[in-house]
Amino acid sequence: MKWYTPSDEGHHAANGLVQIDAAQMKIEAGHTFHYLYLAVHRAHKEAPEIWTIQECTRIMTSIMAAKPFSWRVVGITEAALKKFSESNFRYKSGAGITRAHLKPRIDTVRMLLAPSEPLSEDGFLNIWQQNDRTVLCASGENKTSIPKFISFENADGELFSCHRVLAGWRHRRREQDHLRSLFERGPRG
Repeated sequence: MKWYTPSDEGHHAANGLVQIDAAQMKIEAGHTFHYLYLAVHRAHKEAPEIWTIQECTRIMTSIMAAKPFSWRVVGITEAALKKFSESNFRYKSGAGITRAHLKPRIDTVRMLLAPSEPLSEDGFLNIWQQNDRTVLCASGENKTSIPKFISFENADGELFSCHRVLAGWRHRRREQDHLRSLFERGPRG
């Protein structure tokens, strides 16, 4: 089992960005998300005192959340895996498991709004998807920085999907089996 730290997460590409196939991530009507980004970019450039980075982050989060491609889970911390093992790998509300973005959303929005001209549709979708990756962690683990985590493949975003779920994820038999497999393979201390 390979452990990663958030700083290792760019291990797939020298520049830290991985080209993501929007079709694989099921971004239907990607141009409509881009249109909304264009509006946010323009509003921020015209009135940054009103459309602050914080406000634009809230807007972009609302636009891009609860979609099949949102908050793609690519790993889990040891503490979160242990908590899941204590409940037979089932999700229980209030059990203290959450998702943590590897890159804070506010940093992603800063990156998207920084250029004087907005990014192309492909550029926008690639940056958003690259930076929208998350790790399952125990409550409190994501307050300052994300600890080491067990990385796993989830290229299509189907595991732990938050499609139509804003504050959680879908936790089915497939997710239980995946977590059980990780637990059985890995070292625990």
